[in-house]
Amino acid sequence: MIENKTYIVRVPATTANIGSGFDTLGMSLGLYNVVQFVPEEGRKLVDTDIRAEGEGADQITTGMDNMIIHAMAETAKKAGHEIPGGHMYLINRIPFARGLGSSSAALASGVFLANLLMGEPFDRTDILNITADMEGHPDNAAPAILGGFCMALLKEGKVTAESIDIPSHWKAVVTIPEFELHTEKARAVLPATYSRSDAVHNIGAVSFLMAAFMYQKPEYLKFGLDDCIHVPYRLDLIPGARQVIANATYAGAYGATISGSGPTIIAFAPAEKADVVGKAMVEGFNSAKIAARYLILDFDQNGIMSV
Repeated sequence: MIENKTYIVRVPATTANIGSGFDTLGMSLGLYNVVQFVPEEGRKLVDTDIRAEGEGADQITTGMDNMIIHAMAETAKKAGHEIPGGHMYLINRIPFARGLGSSSAALASGVFLANLLMGEPFDRTDILNITADMEGHPDNAAPAILGGFCMALLKEGKVTAESIDIPSHWKAVVTIPEFELHTEKARAVLPATYSRSDAVHNIGAVSFLMAAFMYQKPEYLKFGLDDCIHVPYRLDLIPGARQVIANATYAGAYGATISGSGPTIIAFAPAEKADVVGKAMVEGFNSAKIAARYLILDFDQNGIMSV
């Protein structure tokens, strides 16, 4: 650690589940939060001065209630180190509680930043394990740290993950309604058990989802995004969502689904149709009297990094 040096970390937004890949699949998007941190010897980590701009700037907490600070403290504890506090400046572009991985971004950036301050005792796999353990599932953590399209399993505190590149000529059209949906509420509507037919359906669907990305066959997305495990139960929490998805497909998207636990809806589209798809999706939300905006994003292939 170098006192008075500015450490800068950039972390991408992520979309999890991707239809049939519940709690195991995720991908990294070209939308980034940036954390700037200047350590100050003698200042406790819990007393870090935090300022922010952008998404949710007026909702930023301090001390151990702040997810970045909490993740830094946990990471230092695992390494048997102490790290000082300092001055932190957040540039937030990832919307809060919208299904775009804001929580994972915060945790990952805290783990990554603490690792930098300690001289990097942990490799990227360790960073993923620490982050996923704090979050409880790896579907956002893996793409936030590794980039690309990720498959990940968390077992006994260890993540097995693999990342593949996403076709560069595809675009993500994320349509963000003007209300929040917290993961706890979205999980509460899911059933405790599922039928064999639903399980078999999802095994087939996720096979086609993987094939769509691995072999760059967008025509398979309509099968891969057809989920029975979480999407049908969460759609009712998102007014207008069914119309948004229908509008996206009608406008030329390869397919659309809930991003993470919602309420954002994500569509995959060819570049030349992305703008039309976004406008159609906003109209879908507007039909339910919900204001919304859309972003056309590239896919991030690198994950979190120091800049």
